[in-house]
Amino acid sequence: MELRKSLIENNSIAINQTASDWREAIKLSTDMLVKSGAVEERYYNAIIDKTLEYGAYYIIVPGVAMPHARPEDGVKKDSFSLVTLREPVSFDKENDNIRVIITLAAKSNDSHNEFGLMQVADLFENEENIEKIKNAKTIDEILEIIK
Repeated sequence: MELRKSLIENNSIAINQTASDWREAIKLSTDMLVKSGAVEERYYNAIIDKTLEYGAYYIIVPGVAMPHARPEDGVKKDSFSLVTLREPVSFDKENDNIRVIITLAAKSNDSHNEFGLMQVADLFENEENIEKIKNAKTIDEILEIIK
């Protein structure tokens, strides 16, 4: 699963969105994957349930969350979505400044360890990339950063 390709194929980038809380932020990101046929509607509920049970285990760096659930929770194909938020949302006391949501849907436990996840790690380990993504005004700008 290649990050950029997945975002284009699933038409799953939304920029400068508004969410009242972390649940709504995740809903924005999963709705695009539901619309594209990559996941079933229940995938959202699984992410919420797991977050309530385990906390926001998917905060990958400050300001960036990568929510996900298990393959059996409704994943139809390996995919990503990316949402930037106009104002940050709080996932918990330690993670109260999240402005980028990159949702992962993997068909198997192994597939999310492949190339796409390495791309996500490479992309978000660079603070400059995070700032560029947060401030991007167009989808094309986001795709250019991810190249």
